[in-house]
Amino acid sequence: MTRCITALVSGFALATGLLLAHEGAEHVSGTVKSIAPGSLTVETAKHETLTIMVTPKTEVMKSKAKGDLKDLKVGDRVVVHAAHGKAGLEAQEVDFGAAPPAAAASH
Repeated sequence: MTRCITALVSGFALATGLLLAHEGAEHVSGTVKSIAPGSLTVETAKHETLTIMVTPKTEVMKSKAKGDLKDLKVGDRVVVHAAHGKAGLEAQEVDFGAAPPAAAASH
């Protein structure tokens, strides 16, 4: 009985920690509509248009490898992990590009 209670308490603490880790974060997925110095505009599946600020701290991943924003093009599908900052929605990470053929074949 004690083991069961300990396991439940541990599981609850872990789940609470995971929820708090995403507090204030927003995941935006959609299609790039425009790219400007310091920002990109994304249209979501719900046809919402969001402008997201890009900072020097923004991490860029292309096809699951380190990428560069200069490779991003209008029309590309993206997933942006962002947080609300001083300038509005600020990208922490921008992911784009198709999965490598080996990864796509394994699914």
